Amino acid sequence: MLGKEMVKRELTRLDVEVENYSELFEIMAKIFVDLGYACDEYLERLHIREASFPTALPVEPYPIAIPHTGAKAILKPFIAPVRLKKAVKWNQMSDVEKTTDVRMAFFLGFKDPEEFVDLLQVLMFNFERTDWVRSLFESNSEDEFYQLASDMIWDVDERIDLCCK
Repeated sequence: MLGKEMVKRELTRLDVEVENYSELFEIMAKIFVDLGYACDEYLERLHIREASFPTALPVEPYPIAIPHTGAKAILKPFIAPVRLKKAVKWNQMSDVEKTTDVRMAFFLGFKDPEEFVDLLQVLMFNFERTDWVRSLFESNSEDEFYQLASDMIWDVDERIDLCCK
């Protein structure tokens, strides 16, 4: 199940106001647990995972985080796109000593670890599409934000065609 059906409208959030990513984790974990997407240990596992393996991707010009846990914390697969009202400091995936200002996160909930690699490839391709990412930042409603997020390019052949032009 790797496609736009993973992006969940009921988990999409726009202009969330937090002071740090830990606050964001608390808000989103409650939503995931309450709606049956994650188990009660999700928040704890998310913090442990983030402390060991930070998830901010310093993609230019808009860094994006992809917080996630192991598959055991997930009850139903999901992608939850979240845009923050203002940027928060987040440790980089590529250099844990560096932080970057993040205003967008795609929370990932996956049950099949093999799917995770494919999902990362899809996300990385799309995160480098500056026009697409800019449209996410410019969206005016949660519905528009959700639609744009779910309309990312999923198909490997389409990604290859765009890369080779």
